Amino acid sequence: MNTYKIICFLLFFIPTTVLTAAAQPAALKPVNSDFFTHVKRIANLKVWNEQIFFTISQPDKEKNNYSSALYQLIDNQPVRIAKDVSDYFFEDNGIIFREPGKELARRDNGNSETEGKENPSTAFLKLSHGYGEAGEWLTLPFQASQIEWIGKDVFFYTSSYNRNPDKSRNYHIYDELPFWSNGRGDVSGRRSHLYFYDKGKSTLLSDTLASVSGLKLSPDKKTLVYTLKPAWYGKQPEGNVLISLDLASLEKKEWNLFDKVSYGNLTFLNNDEIVLTANRSIEHDKIENSAIYRLNIRTGKLTLTDDGALYAIGNSIGSDVGGAGRPEITFDNKGIRFITTDVDYAPLVHLAWDGSGITRLSKGRLSVQEYQPYKDGFLAVALEEQQGAEIYFIDKQGNASPLTAINKPVFDEYNIVKPIEIKYTTQTGKKLNGYVLPPANYEKGRKYPAILDIHGGPKTAYGTVFFHEMQYWANEGYAVFFTNPTGSSGRGSEFSDIRGKVGETDYNDLMAFTDAVLAQTDFIDADRLGVTGGSYGGLMTNWILGQTDRFKAAASQRGISSWLTFSNTSDIGYTFTYTYWGTDIWKNSQQLWDASPLKYADKVKTPTLFIHSAQDYRCWLVESLQLYYALQYFGVPSRIIVFENENHELSRSGKPQNRIKRLEEIKGWFDKYLKND
Repeated sequence: MNTYKIICFLLFFIPTTVLTAAAQPAALKPVNSDFFTHVKRIANLKVWNEQIFFTISQPDKEKNNYSSALYQLIDNQPVRIAKDVSDYFFEDNGIIFREPGKELARRDNGNSETEGKENPSTAFLKLSHGYGEAGEWLTLPFQASQIEWIGKDVFFYTSSYNRNPDKSRNYHIYDELPFWSNGRGDVSGRRSHLYFYDKGKSTLLSDTLASVSGLKLSPDKKTLVYTLKPAWYGKQPEGNVLISLDLASLEKKEWNLFDKVSYGNLTFLNNDEIVLTANRSIEHDKIENSAIYRLNIRTGKLTLTDDGALYAIGNSIGSDVGGAGRPEITFDNKGIRFITTDVDYAPLVHLAWDGSGITRLSKGRLSVQEYQPYKDGFLAVALEEQQGAEIYFIDKQGNASPLTAINKPVFDEYNIVKPIEIKYTTQTGKKLNGYVLPPANYEKGRKYPAILDIHGGPKTAYGTVFFHEMQYWANEGYAVFFTNPTGSSGRGSEFSDIRGKVGETDYNDLMAFTDAVLAQTDFIDADRLGVTGGSYGGLMTNWILGQTDRFKAAASQRGISSWLTFSNTSDIGYTFTYTYWGTDIWKNSQQLWDASPLKYADKVKTPTLFIHSAQDYRCWLVESLQLYYALQYFGVPSRIIVFENENHELSRSGKPQNRIKRLEEIKGWFDKYLKND
């Protein structure tokens, strides 16, 4: 071939070869243990003058903490306007937020009781139009929690009070029940008081032994409603009461609407009417969703809008990167709008006043976390399929269009596995479903180990949205399967009521689901199954250990091992135990012991890893310690990892480095006992 022909050959073929190579998609990255640190959480979605605002928070692996900032959506792009903002509101023609990371102090030299003592204050900053640097707006000489503003110098607020305020002591004083609370620490003697602030003067409006929450001010700012835990000393009463307060006279009215009730959401429909949620499980002595009522606080007329039998207010779909949304209620002239949980996703729905039922306002399998009415539709922070949270616009036909791509570029770079639906029938004849994540890049004809992941609650649910821990395990060569057994949210009150059947109906569902997964897939090795779960999922993992040997390894996280100890140590022990068993250890200790995983520890053969947090007061550390102790006693391979300065929320909001360590320990345990090829 002569030189001319060689040059022509190269000119013709080389560019084509280069273009072909460039067109090949880059290899997707595996989802690793720190993937969640790349994911941004969008929250506090608000609209002001038709402008869209929200906060973004993100874990920082190096600093081992979380950052948060305030953003505005401008031309569909998030623009940061203030850092270190977790919540905010609009007032005085600007954006107001608490001054970050700063507690001011003052000296009350005129009061002998507080002479020389430092008292924390509450400072607010203001961003005006054009933004730039925020300036001081208001500094209050006290700690204020919830505030309902009438004006800058006139408002209602709550403030924490502690009968044992000396934080420098090296001891704890308990004289009440509960005496501690997960995420809050010691709560014995702690109350939330209601005050009225009027041009520098604060007036206490609640009993010093009562506790106030849920403040809502009417549109005309003349009436305040709130819920109250009546004054107590010793054992805290269950439920609460509803109070309305007239601003002109500061007179209060207690609404005795039901015998025993826990009020939740309070929202003003207009100046005279409120919509409220009321859970009457205590009165009815069963587990049920909250009902929705409409109350006229002038006439006293109470109207039932929905009994909650099918739909509960709020998103119960679990996620370790998104978080559940706020159960907001808004209105139109025909009814109310709220987020609900429907089996395994969370749509936005409309409930008509006239009793004509529920209408879905969002189509598809969008799991809405927050929403705001906007123009002729809605804005929503939502999770969809296996993507991170984004802001969507939902039009009046229910179609959702993403307005942002805050998380999408990250997710598009990684090997995200899509779930496969599995349908099965329970022993009681219920038709349920669940999902399997195949191992990433699995080879047909090859068998892989698999992990059953059990959700917490039990009154929560797994959805089809992204769950980091499952995707991490799938990228490490495991199939991961999960379902919503009887007792979960999303199928109505009757389905979620498993009183007296914990470890029976739900256990049978989980085993039927496991059978269905093995029958309907061809890539799982039935001899290499693992099981894990946290909280209620940890309880069920512990229970499974003593009931079957089909799982070859287990990772029990923050679970219950004995109902006897749980009921007398957990911050919710005596209420939760009664809710799910209808008894206590003095009335029927045998029933609770028979339902305790610890009773069956002598039958356990499964190598088990325990993960717990030292400050977990929901399921106290003793729950893992005593089962670990038993397995060691009986010679079962076991290991326990205790995280200091973490609580029940380790897997969702713990320090980033501890969250990574947790995932890697679970993977390492399963690798040891399930990966024998």
